[in-house]
Amino acid sequence: LLRPLYKRIPSIVIIAITFYLIGRVLFNEWDKISGYDWTPDPLLCVFFVFLLIIAYIISACGWTLVLRMLGVKIPLKKGLSIYLLSIFGRYIPGGIWSALGRMYLCRSEGIPNSRSGVSILLEQAYPVVSAGIVFVLSLFLWNSTDSLTKIVPLLILLPLFIVFLHPWPFLKIANPILSVLGKGHINISLSFYNMLKLTGYYIIYWIVAGGAFYFFIRSFYPMEFYLVPVLIGIYAASFAAGYIAFLAPAGLGVREGCLIFLLSFFVPTSVAIGVAILSRLWIMGVELLILIVFMIKSDTRRMVKTALGW
Repeated sequence: LLRPLYKRIPSIVIIAITFYLIGRVLFNEWDKISGYDWTPDPLLCVFFVFLLIIAYIISACGWTLVLRMLGVKIPLKKGLSIYLLSIFGRYIPGGIWSALGRMYLCRSEGIPNSRSGVSILLEQAYPVVSAGIVFVLSLFLWNSTDSLTKIVPLLILLPLFIVFLHPWPFLKIANPILSVLGKGHINISLSFYNMLKLTGYYIIYWIVAGGAFYFFIRSFYPMEFYLVPVLIGIYAASFAAGYIAFLAPAGLGVREGCLIFLLSFFVPTSVAIGVAILSRLWIMGVELLILIVFMIKSDTRRMVKTALGW
């Protein structure tokens, strides 16, 4: 499952360039960043954390929905536990440990690798597809771009995302990737209607998660409410970039670079940098909170010990 080093070189180069560019901007903007008052509004931060936890639950329910579409009858509570526990594998370099951890937990519950593997592939793909759709549509609300900049993505990218919703083009892309990883080809029995349903479901997820992101920024910097759809699109695009950068742990660096670039159209660059870094820390804090809850609850403590090999 681990790719040879020479196959990782393109990803390593991209991540290195991303960190270099972020570091360079950080160095140039450091005086403004250090001079800004980063004291957050406590009430807005609480609301951000609440919405972010809701977004995690929506995402976990989405994966459980995928499993059920594939014929796996799994209790919702069990699906939520497996998904939320597996997210901590994202912080291990390699891009596969979250998936492997989830497959391991599924296997301990009697779910075969063939079903859990396909469910993870779909659960990774459709948030990216829906994020692309959300971002392209949000471009129409960007006052700083001309009409051509808004129409070109709509005419080129949006049809690609919509075509990708159908199982046939999805398999045309997924199966070669599985072949490179040494896995056999897959066949997906999901209907086009179910894939549309998944895309719509994850669009709702991005709306909730992007709404949380708006309140996070608002706790540090005054943002007009009409910019919420724009920020939802920016948040979705940055996370999609992190998903695509498989080598980076949890999209580290790539997500922040995309976020800084897109946010800088609406806020000072120094604020964009601070928000990108602080949002990462807050998200890690929320995920740590989820892990603590797992450890406290007796019915999920066993799953934590199994996943961590204790």
